[in-house]
Amino acid sequence: MNEEHAMAERSRETVVLAVEALVRFKREFNPDLTPSVLAELYVARELGLTPVELCNHPGFDLLGVDGKRYQVKQRGENVLNVDVNNFNFDYLMLVNLGHDYGLKGMWRLSVEDAQNVFVFRESSANIKPLRRQ
Repeated sequence: MNEEHAMAERSRETVVLAVEALVRFKREFNPDLTPSVLAELYVARELGLTPVELCNHPGFDLLGVDGKRYQVKQRGENVLNVDVNNFNFDYLMLVNLGHDYGLKGMWRLSVEDAQNVFVFRESSANIKPLRRQ
């Protein structure tokens, strides 16, 4: 077996393993596996929180036993900014994931601290183009 054929076979096996893992994840947790969903699961595991509805629940992603609401924002190693489109939570969790999707860091900010750090920015989805006259 030449080296090119061996590399092609390893790639095929990797794709098969990845598909099996994604199918298993979807059965277990329901949504597709994305870095944002993974960040929510890391926070839930580390802090003992309950996912409200994985990914894109308006206002918050996780709920504490005390009723506190947690919004999770995932950031990559090279992208450290986040978009916050509302402050309907008690805590903002910033989660850094590495290139290998491993947990690199996790920070908690109160909603008051988040409001001092972040500014409201209109969503581009709500911006209507100007009509030319």
